[in-house]
Amino acid sequence: MRKLSINKLLIFIIIALITGFVIHSLRNYKIDENFTSLPLNFNPVDSSCSYDWKGTAVKVKGGFVKGKYEGLSHGESLVIRSLCPTPEITIKGSSKGTYLLRIENINPISTDINVESSAQRIIDSHTIEVTTSVMPNEEKKILITPKDNSNYFEFVMLGDNRDGYQTFSNILDKINAINPVFTVDDGDLVFGGQAHKYRLFYETVAKLRTPLYTTLGNHDIRVNGRENYTKLFGPPYYSFDYKNTHFVFLDSSRGWAEKEAIPKEQYEWLEGDLKNAQGKRILVFSHIPPVDPRTYKDKNNIPDIPEEEKPGIFERLMNDYSQYKSLNHGFPDPEEGAKFEKLMTKYKVDTVFLSHIHSYFSYVKDDVRYVISGGGGAELLTTDSYYHFLRVKVTDRDTYLEAVEMPSPTNKIQDRYLSAISLFSRAIYKEYKTVVLSITFFVLASLGYIIWNRRYRVKLKLIYIGTLVRDVIKFYVNKRRELRERLLKTSDK
Repeated sequence: MRKLSINKLLIFIIIALITGFVIHSLRNYKIDENFTSLPLNFNPVDSSCSYDWKGTAVKVKGGFVKGKYEGLSHGESLVIRSLCPTPEITIKGSSKGTYLLRIENINPISTDINVESSAQRIIDSHTIEVTTSVMPNEEKKILITPKDNSNYFEFVMLGDNRDGYQTFSNILDKINAINPVFTVDDGDLVFGGQAHKYRLFYETVAKLRTPLYTTLGNHDIRVNGRENYTKLFGPPYYSFDYKNTHFVFLDSSRGWAEKEAIPKEQYEWLEGDLKNAQGKRILVFSHIPPVDPRTYKDKNNIPDIPEEEKPGIFERLMNDYSQYKSLNHGFPDPEEGAKFEKLMTKYKVDTVFLSHIHSYFSYVKDDVRYVISGGGGAELLTTDSYYHFLRVKVTDRDTYLEAVEMPSPTNKIQDRYLSAISLFSRAIYKEYKTVVLSITFFVLASLGYIIWNRRYRVKLKLIYIGTLVRDVIKFYVNKRRELRERLLKTSDK
């Protein structure tokens, strides 16, 4: 009885331990076991971030300080995420020191890193570690530039991948084969903003070998999603220059459930940014279109739902795409939509890239081209829609687009869950490697103990099962032989 009680207790502890760990990991996302995130400090006016690292001034132009990584052998390193193809990092220390910087969201193979007296180590397909020494009051710059000497460049744009894991993964494979300068995911990265859903997206794009620049979609900010997005990808809006082109990334994620798609302070920044970019080709990225170009659409009443009723109704609509795909997917306020379009025309924007509608549209209005691409993996809008991504080639003369069609199977729920389980398992091991190994050891040791205590019963059961299987096979063989002999005798008569 005592052994039986201990066995039951161990089984209970195993179930409780695994259940508690899974619940904890669903609510908390660490990215990596040795990573600690830092609050975002970013100035969108000059796309810069400043950070005081134990008395050493670190300034990032075209990126932000994301957190710290505590290596077992290399010590603490500062994690910096790039937000453009050519970020600059400046370090100035009051005393002599050696500094480790993990620069992520770059392509280590296709990128030159120009810094004197430094050591470089590739961490993965989109991260490099730079070790550099700084003398007292010395200012050292780290310049990062793509290895691209041509007079044109290519990037890839897609949107609305959210829970289409397999399709989205296939698109990423295609992008790796193309090897553009960078990739843009124009929002709805995830189905909901919970930590575990961002974990699945982050694990999926881990295999992408090009830098990834993102915008916020309406799904991305649900359920505290804005905080999770900021921890992973940084500011909600920003811009950068590359060669002859100015790129602008906006946050219009509110424009589905709120009456104002883009807040006033962002419009003020946007107008100043566009004014400063005059003379360059300007490309703008934003998730929600100012105007829905479809002929037939119903009014979007979600922004008019009282706040106390919104969560239940809102969630139900979000969980059944067929209920809301015909609703107006433009800005809820037509006046704001017109204001946005006038701003694009006023500052001679070349192309505005949009998503949100799970299909493909391209049209020109007041000398500005608007392209809607929402075929990254989420449920398709109509039977005529198809999964796709855009190849965008930018030359001195023009911007050329090519929509690359992908196989478009139904986004089946069982496929989503199978892919999600695989991604979740890989990501959890990265975040909680020590905990996972400890739980695994405890479970195996406990099961070994239980089996050892019950070895005689297990042995008897195995003998019983073996005997039963042997007798069934023997009966089957004898019965078959008997039936065959009967048939032979019948055929002889």
